[in-house]
Amino acid sequence: MTEVKIIFANHPMVPHPFRGRSLRAKVAVPPRILPVNGNETILARSDQGPLWTVFAQRKARQFRSAFTIPAIPSGGGFQDVLHATRFVEMLPLLHYLRELDSANAYQDPPLRACFMFDDPNLHWPRYGFVDFQQLAAHAEANHYHVAFATIPLDTWYTHATAAAIFRNHPDRLSLVVHGNDHTRKELAREYTSPRRTSLLGQAIRRIERVERKRGLSVCRVMVPPHGACSEEMLAALPDFGFEAACISHGSLRAHNRNKLWASYLGYLPCECIQGCPVLPRWGMVGIDTNTILLAAFLGQPIILRGHHQDLKHGLELLSQHAEFINALGSVSWSDMSHLCRMNYQWRMEGNVCRVKPLSRKITFPVPASSTRLVIEDSGLGGQTDWQLSNFNGILVQARTGEDIFLTDKLHGQLSIVATPTTSFPRRNGIAGSASLALLRRLLTEGRDRFFVTHN
Repeated sequence: MTEVKIIFANHPMVPHPFRGRSLRAKVAVPPRILPVNGNETILARSDQGPLWTVFAQRKARQFRSAFTIPAIPSGGGFQDVLHATRFVEMLPLLHYLRELDSANAYQDPPLRACFMFDDPNLHWPRYGFVDFQQLAAHAEANHYHVAFATIPLDTWYTHATAAAIFRNHPDRLSLVVHGNDHTRKELAREYTSPRRTSLLGQAIRRIERVERKRGLSVCRVMVPPHGACSEEMLAALPDFGFEAACISHGSLRAHNRNKLWASYLGYLPCECIQGCPVLPRWGMVGIDTNTILLAAFLGQPIILRGHHQDLKHGLELLSQHAEFINALGSVSWSDMSHLCRMNYQWRMEGNVCRVKPLSRKITFPVPASSTRLVIEDSGLGGQTDWQLSNFNGILVQARTGEDIFLTDKLHGQLSIVATPTTSFPRRNGIAGSASLALLRRLLTEGRDRFFVTHN
């Protein structure tokens, strides 16, 4: 592999996230510098010369690239040639394919982002190096949102002050579900169907308990411990009210290597696996800014995750990332539920708006010029029935592909929800050895808190 420096032009034909930027990336074959005639515009160059050009004449455009299209290795996947350190070989081709049918191309989801920390609970107003009140104020000042992946097992106790901080700052702090007991490969084991039902049902009951007792709202997004989650568990999540899972592409692939879909990961705004949307995430420490730029180009949510130890030296890490992300444009920072509900693609066809939901529930701003709406197949496990409503509660039942006439009451923000909605079986079965899991969690939490007091 060879590292190259790429200097992108500040030109409308350069994809927005890369426009006017300089970065470094790796290529398998060193690029051959392009000779340029007077009618071409240079879109990207190295210190040695042009690497990517376009010739525009009337409605036709001709792109030329100095990069060799990479070959996916045997047994590999698309992500092997499209990731933070290696993507520039594919970028001109992907951009060309988008421009080839730009008049009918789908618009990607809006730019959206969230920081995430795994494991903290609300047993105290701080957890390790995370001080919830301080973090809420810092997030407000620097315009970002933080979601905490909390373990349902830990909900046996919630500190009143900690809960109040989250209730008072919903725009800056939120909670998501982190497994159930947080045991090794908890969501990636080969369970029977009743066993999966028991595990997920117990997780939901625990979460509902803390919501009821402390007036909290926990986003129904599953963050598997250590990213370990099987296809079978993903298929079960929607039945228990989960809107999505959040797993890195690498972890998703590592725990499902024998699945055909594992080789296709990395290009879409999110993955839809067995009817369950799966949002990507990346580590926030040592992250290459190329990762953020590539995610923005692909329409993927920018979700950076860490652990409380990452804030050992203060909150500057978060302000630096937030500054870079906010400079990309108008960014929607939100909790994971709202982030999921911005997960859609759409396009206009005359006065007909065609929307493709990439989540089981989306909030879609209907363009003012549209008179009809068509919900297109989204890949969510053959989902065909939808319910439309607005803030006034207007309800319309629709099917995939149906032409919906948009009255005045069905304009503006529409909630589009997959039906029938599901409810999980409310059994009282115990998923595992609660006493051993609780002891393990108490020891881990004690370590995290002790670590702070002695550093």
